[in-house]
Amino acid sequence: MMETKRAPAQWKVDFVNNITDEIKKSPVIAIVSISGLRNKEFQKIRNDIRGKAKIRVIRTLLLKMALERSKKENIEKLIDLSNGQVALITTSESPKSIYDILISKRTKAAARGGEIAEDDIIIEPKETSFPPGPMISVFQKAGIPAGIERGKIVIKDEVTFVKKGEVIPKSKAQVLEKLEILPVTVGLNIIAAYSDNLVYSVEALSITLDQIKNDMANAFLKAKGLALNISYLVPEILPELLSKAYLEAQSLAFNTNFVDEKNIDIFIRKAAINATTINSLINKDLNNENIEDKKEGKEEKKEDKGNEDDAASGLGSLFG
Repeated sequence: MMETKRAPAQWKVDFVNNITDEIKKSPVIAIVSISGLRNKEFQKIRNDIRGKAKIRVIRTLLLKMALERSKKENIEKLIDLSNGQVALITTSESPKSIYDILISKRTKAAARGGEIAEDDIIIEPKETSFPPGPMISVFQKAGIPAGIERGKIVIKDEVTFVKKGEVIPKSKAQVLEKLEILPVTVGLNIIAAYSDNLVYSVEALSITLDQIKNDMANAFLKAKGLALNISYLVPEILPELLSKAYLEAQSLAFNTNFVDEKNIDIFIRKAAINATTINSLINKDLNNENIEDKKEGKEEKKEDKGNEDDAASGLGSLFG
């Protein structure tokens, strides 16, 4: 005897129908991850964006059914990305706007254990609010150098408690909470958004206006550099090409001694420099000749004096 397939509960049918109608009417829909988000934090975000977007927590299977029944073009890509603990957002805001809104609602929270450290979690030396007691052994057991000063537990040295990318153990999460260190960023994380028959990934939505401007500026500079190298004539590089051609023409004229009204001042300056150099060399030679003449004159005087001395000594010998 064949078993008859049990019909789904009516509430599920109604729920999927309502979600399907909502998806059809909404110009923008987004799938967000709620994994690790506490209910208190979720409710706060929901209240903060009320009036701009509507959030529904929904089972993955029911969400996929509603998306499929909406029959929107290219919706299959969004269905494939609807996995894990998710919620549906319907809004009239643009995909980028809703992404930015959700990013702005992210907050820091205490770790519960099991999260991945987003950055190095560093505990700095400081005086804690704990009096001497069991907490000092808790800190020391966790690898935090602690002591007692002025009736308080103090952390003596800086410690890298958890490295970036490592799992935060529950035991360390409890210590961090006691020290009021909030290492976890919580919020709704967009997985993808749908608008005008297109699915936008989180990578596309996270691009900022500054990034776009920088990318465009870099692309322009690279294209301009390429055009200059291959002498590809476009208006953007004509001033540089003309300047380059002018300098090359001036260099060629200078090297070949071709003089015209545009470069005559260069040749005049060159002639002046050459004249100054020649004048310096001539003066140097004249100075050297004068020095030599003076030396020769001194030597002649010495010789004359020597001769006079010799003559005097000769006469002396005669009359001595």
